[in-house]
Amino acid sequence: MKRPFKEKFADFAIIVVRPIINMLMAREIYVVPKGDIIDKEQEKFIMVSNHFNTWDPFIVMKKVKTHIRFLATEISFLDSGKGFGMKYIARAIPMRVGKPDYSATKAIFNYLDMGYSIGFFPEGNNTFHGETLDIYKSTGKLIKKADVDVILVKQQGGYLSQPRWADYFAKNGVVHTETKMLLTKEEIRELTPLKINKIIAKAIYNNDYDFQKERMIKFDRKNRAEGIERLVYYCNNCGGVLTVFGIGDDIICSKCGKIGHINEYELIEGNKFDNLVDYNKYQYKKIEEVIDSEFVFVVTLNLVNFSNLKNIRIGKYKVRYKDKKLHLSDNLSTYTFELEKIQFPVNTMRNSFSFDYEEETYNFTDIRHQFVLYEMCRYLNGSYKN
Repeated sequence: MKRPFKEKFADFAIIVVRPIINMLMAREIYVVPKGDIIDKEQEKFIMVSNHFNTWDPFIVMKKVKTHIRFLATEISFLDSGKGFGMKYIARAIPMRVGKPDYSATKAIFNYLDMGYSIGFFPEGNNTFHGETLDIYKSTGKLIKKADVDVILVKQQGGYLSQPRWADYFAKNGVVHTETKMLLTKEEIRELTPLKINKIIAKAIYNNDYDFQKERMIKFDRKNRAEGIERLVYYCNNCGGVLTVFGIGDDIICSKCGKIGHINEYELIEGNKFDNLVDYNKYQYKKIEEVIDSEFVFVVTLNLVNFSNLKNIRIGKYKVRYKDKKLHLSDNLSTYTFELEKIQFPVNTMRNSFSFDYEEETYNFTDIRHQFVLYEMCRYLNGSYKN
């Protein structure tokens, strides 16, 4: 298939913009790439990687010298500045995270027919706690149908440089990458989609705390604990729900006081758990207690218009949770969302939680407690990664 002018223009624009993006990225993250160089002579392929933040599409391209079209969640296009670049320069493929999206699938194969390679993150979301997430079950089926090689770019260290939940990121954080051929198309032809899933899940798996304990890199990051309420919803000292927050480098519970301190290696001191991967696994075991609890916080409620990728702001609301229901109220109106009717919950960026409810898509922004909503929905309604 012949490449239209808008794609050729985007290819040229990317060449011009990439050095600027790399310069901006270098102010936050130093990338240490190793492995194979994927040059322009490489046949089209699908590139897979684990996912830790919005810099990922640029980080994984350090060893890749050919044009790629990345998949990106549609919600990320709602940011007007970022959305323009993704739509018109990067030519990213919008994808509904959490539900079948046949238009995205069609776009993938159109780009492959044009000779482009495809890049995507099989987790569909970047990790809040530092360990690779489950991948989409449809990944192997897509790769099998594409009938192209699969390139792996494994990332390590990036999460601790810029924890997704944190208010402040490290100065000059470090991320290590390794690029290599994972599966040739000939190998893929002999594999089932399930086997492909297992190979990819194992290949992209990373626990940044395990990596850190081997390297012991010091991070220059101020107020290391501030923002931790985005991730931690259960106090492992007193059992308080939504009582944990950060002050400076200290993790505080409003009921029982200081429960930990994050040191310069991003490890937790003074707590049963020295890392947030293990802490998160523990708090999820208490999710039934969380579901049976009551709590209050504030969000901005938006209705999502996907036809023009816009957030339609409804207003700022106090959220009262009780009996598996979210009750939103302000001086003029009220909304009620039953958790068991929420479909396709997705954490996007640091301050956003989107979901489908009764044939509409809503987006909570300016939210500091999105992870607990996601985990409650996941427990009640099951995985959305089918």
